[in-house]
Amino acid sequence: MHLYLFAPENDMALAFGGKYYTPTPVAQTIARDLSLLPIWYAQSPQTHVWTQQKVEPDVQNILDNLGITAKAVNKPQPDTDECHPWGWSAYIVDKFTRNGIARDILPDDKAIEHIRKLSGRATTHTILHKLSQLIPHFTMPALPQVLSSDEEVEKYVTSQPSSILKAPWSSSGRGVWRVNSAYDKMTARSASGIIRKQGYIMGETWQDKICDLAMEFYSDGTATQFAGYSYFLTDERGAYQSNILASNDEIERMLSQYIAPAILHEIRDALCSITSSLIAPHYMGYLGIDMIVYRDKQGQIQLHPCIELNLRMSMGMVARIIADRYLAPTTQGTYHVHYEPDTARLQALDKQLSALHPLHIVNGKITSGYLALTPIQPHTHYIAYINVKER
Repeated sequence: MHLYLFAPENDMALAFGGKYYTPTPVAQTIARDLSLLPIWYAQSPQTHVWTQQKVEPDVQNILDNLGITAKAVNKPQPDTDECHPWGWSAYIVDKFTRNGIARDILPDDKAIEHIRKLSGRATTHTILHKLSQLIPHFTMPALPQVLSSDEEVEKYVTSQPSSILKAPWSSSGRGVWRVNSAYDKMTARSASGIIRKQGYIMGETWQDKICDLAMEFYSDGTATQFAGYSYFLTDERGAYQSNILASNDEIERMLSQYIAPAILHEIRDALCSITSSLIAPHYMGYLGIDMIVYRDKQGQIQLHPCIELNLRMSMGMVARIIADRYLAPTTQGTYHVHYEPDTARLQALDKQLSALHPLHIVNGKITSGYLALTPIQPHTHYIAYINVKER
């Protein structure tokens, strides 16, 4: 039996480094409210999703109509032989073992350390450097810099008209901020604290962003293969908001107004080669490489082919799987993660969207409508949902 676990706090557990990490209250709330999410992307028919949430009869009817056989369980079962968390860390391994999972079916300490190192943002420098060697004619943005001291940070910041500083491990836009050439006390204090705790900080040239996208991949432990595009929206802090639900061909068509498909294909193939050698020997599962389309100083539209590596499952990959598995070919939609501080307002939103966009399923595919992917219970503040319509 395969066991899936939604654990968004894993990014910060990687920053902590050890197994005795305590998630923040916000991270615990997100993990609780969206814990049923893996039921929509689990791969195996023999699958359990570890969650405290119940599948209500009306939702079970939808799952049956879509051919989804995964089951919700409130604790790992004795017949578990394979684990699929949102991401891997020493904290996640400890969480599994404390709940009865055999240690020998989990990554060992050496593998976890490899995953942690590769998950750090310094890997983006490695990927971009290798890309520049494989595709020398591609217009590459300035490589990000690994800054290991206060002096290096000050020199970098003051040499750029505008730059982005990033903690090696962080999540949801935290630990990332823009600096406009001034090395003030707040910047110095923040950067110094990150270097002291995490060993380095990344410096990147700020780009005039037009849109966000990602290329998703899957590693089988030997090589990686392209799993599809993610076309998504973020807020002003860079935190994830929503995804376009569409076929890969349709997303490529949308992107073609900025970037020629031939360039996307060339980058895709090069990233498959790079991640096969750099990541596949140390990691099995999905991974995503975030990118941006940006306007350079000359006003030309360019592709930044590696803003971030997500060595884990991602909301973009969830959206990709939902679009590929459950949407009728003639449809298009959006995938959202929505926050409401007031549960009553969340319930009202759910009721309103259900009335305005009733769900229609024909021959096991969604043809139109709104669908809440995660339940709204007392004290729920986060919900994942999709809205689909004819294209």
